[in-house]
Amino acid sequence: MLYFRYYLTLLLMKNGFRLNISPEPGIDFEWGRENSISEVWCWDRPFPLWLAERIHRDLRSLLSEGTGFSFRHLNRGMRKTTERYNYSGTGRWIRLTGSSNPPPVYAFKDKVELYIEKYLPGRELTAAELTSALSRLGLSVSKNILEFLLHSMILKGQVDRRAGVGLDEIGRFYCRRCGERERIHLEYLQAISFPCRVCPSCWNLGVLSDLTPLYRWVGDLPEIKGWSPPELVLPELTPWQSHAAEQILDFWEKDSAHTLLVWAVCGAGKTEVVFPIIHKALSKSKRVLLTVPRREVVKELSARIKHSFPGMSFTLLYGGKKQEKPRSLLMLATTHQLLRFSPYFDLVILDEADAFPFYDNPMLNAALDKVLLPNGKKIYMTATPDARWRRKASRSEIEVVRIPLRYHGHLLPVPTLLRSKLPSKSKWFIPKVLKDFLLSLLEQKRKGLIFLPRVEQVEEFGERLKSMDQSIDYIHSRDPLREDKIKRFTSGSLSVLTTTTLLERGLTFKCLDVMVLFANDQRIFSPETLVQIAGRVGRRAEDPDGRVYFVAETVSPAMKEARKWVAKMNIEARKMEYRSAHSFDQVRR
Repeated sequence: MLYFRYYLTLLLMKNGFRLNISPEPGIDFEWGRENSISEVWCWDRPFPLWLAERIHRDLRSLLSEGTGFSFRHLNRGMRKTTERYNYSGTGRWIRLTGSSNPPPVYAFKDKVELYIEKYLPGRELTAAELTSALSRLGLSVSKNILEFLLHSMILKGQVDRRAGVGLDEIGRFYCRRCGERERIHLEYLQAISFPCRVCPSCWNLGVLSDLTPLYRWVGDLPEIKGWSPPELVLPELTPWQSHAAEQILDFWEKDSAHTLLVWAVCGAGKTEVVFPIIHKALSKSKRVLLTVPRREVVKELSARIKHSFPGMSFTLLYGGKKQEKPRSLLMLATTHQLLRFSPYFDLVILDEADAFPFYDNPMLNAALDKVLLPNGKKIYMTATPDARWRRKASRSEIEVVRIPLRYHGHLLPVPTLLRSKLPSKSKWFIPKVLKDFLLSLLEQKRKGLIFLPRVEQVEEFGERLKSMDQSIDYIHSRDPLREDKIKRFTSGSLSVLTTTTLLERGLTFKCLDVMVLFANDQRIFSPETLVQIAGRVGRRAEDPDGRVYFVAETVSPAMKEARKWVAKMNIEARKMEYRSAHSFDQVRR
């Protein structure tokens, strides 16, 4: 970890002053000389970034009180702030002269700045992340040199720098990437001899501490000129899909509407109905973000984007995969990647809004709001909105578009609730209901997904069943071979997978039946989750039917609610079928 020490610099001008935080005061001196600054002073003692920020804020507030400028006045204010945070030691202001030793003017300075101007807008990154990004774009630069070059852009008002973990208005430490406040803790990091404050909540994106600077673009957003999206290629939409797409386009044109819920049953083809609004926004040179909680779904959406927007470049971001297209207007990313962004997008579309890890996650919900420009629009898409969303919809607090019928026109398979004795830790056996399910799959040459609530159960069931039949395997989020197993299951070399809720959504398999064991575990299998699992079945037009079994020793309220939910959506679907058929008859007459 590279640790920069920061100095306070004071640039005296004819009509005032400018107080800066600098990793190298020599850069401020050179900038001051180029901009006719009469004097440049520097406090000779460096500070960690978070403290330099607080001193900077307190001194600016002090000087704005109209008490008049003096170094004695500044010193008193600095001493008050450092004592408040138990930071001992003394220092003094020194005037910088031509004898100072500023960093050299690097030969590729202009090239680096050009790359940063292309890449950094809309993002908020550490020096390490920005260095890696520039490297992927073909430009190699060290973190320390990049820090100096970024500071020159800060002086020009193009870039802003702030501590990753810093102080809020009342002096509490919080994470400026994810917003975490409660779990910030002291920790010794590599090559640092003193403890620093670290955020554990967004650790998976890289270590962020009170010593880590975050950079964001604060200049004008780059204009996109002479660009138009390719022709939109869509599959033939059903009447109800077409109607939904028109409603969504109407939402785009409403100045007063900013949030839309697309409530569509599993298999309704909701992704395709937002492609027209994406195309419309792109044609107006608006920036669009399509985001989903899980990377497995991101990869599938990426293939759909390539098919419907042939030849169009877009940025793709998820864990372990980064395809950067800095000038592209369309970005496809997992929700965790939003933590690396600042306000940038005119249209944000969240697919699978009810899915883990986004659902009920304040950090990711805040990130979604953060990346949206002030007049931007949000679209949430889900088959299973929670009670809060349903209440908002019933009260007309948000715009709602409903698609209760699958794209192929067939109804949702209604789950069958089964009571059965199930194995325990002390006594393991294959339940008869599971034996019958596996036998029926074999006889009818169908695939099967067996959902279980815990990773340990998935592995135990999977290993035992695999020892009986090599066409059976298991999968969960910690499985390093999960992508290969999904491919084998899709191709038919595997006929059965035991799984966690990892496969509850996003993927489509043909000739599929589903069984949920221990379905009464309501900590895992909520009504929404069970509905999503049921929605895996019958998604293809050539196989619109299938079987769904919820199995438990006792039937839970969630199991009953999920079955009731599916039945209710089927009633609405029948009504839509009738209305659609009636309207078509009217047209023919």
